[in-house]
Amino acid sequence: MTEAAVQVISELVTCASRFTPTAEVYMALRYRDEALRVILYDSHARHTHPRLAAACEARRRSALRVMACVVRACSGDWGFGDAREPGGGTRMWAVLPRDRARKYSA
Repeated sequence: MTEAAVQVISELVTCASRFTPTAEVYMALRYRDEALRVILYDSHARHTHPRLAAACEARRRSALRVMACVVRACSGDWGFGDAREPGGGTRMWAVLPRDRARKYSA
């Protein structure tokens, strides 16, 4: 699973670094139900203006294209949205099922 996991983590951290106004990023890794879950929080809050929010979401999706391909190749799932923490920001996540991620090759 290492190759797929490292690629996904790298893409999420790079994206967070581009979008967050502070130097703080929080990442959690969990292995549960035969899948690796990568969760990353950054401090970039959602825009209140709908047009700015849509543009920002499109930029983030574009920045995560490579990660989306890796996750798709592993039959996983990914997404992003508002963080539920009191400080706000954005929560990005990816799930890599073990069996398919073990077969992944870049």
